[in-house]
Amino acid sequence: MDEHTHYDLIDKIREISKKTEGVIDTEKCFVRKAGMQFHVDLHIIVNGQISVREGHNIAHKLQNVLGKEIPELSNILIHVEPNE
Repeated sequence: MDEHTHYDLIDKIREISKKTEGVIDTEKCFVRKAGMQFHVDLHIIVNGQISVREGHNIAHKLQNVLGKEIPELSNILIHVEPNE
């Protein structure tokens, strides 16, 4: 069963995400613990006028940053949403 009690970790993920170049903001952020690691499902908002490739690159850059800043994250799934 999932539980939603990782508020401090979610706040840290959002803070790091917003500092990453190309990320305007975050939407949904879900964190699940699996053993000693955490799985993250994060929606980021990027400029809606950029290419899919650029959005993909921003997501990969953020995955790398989050993995370095928070080593207990083992699975980071990022959805890219356009800013309207």
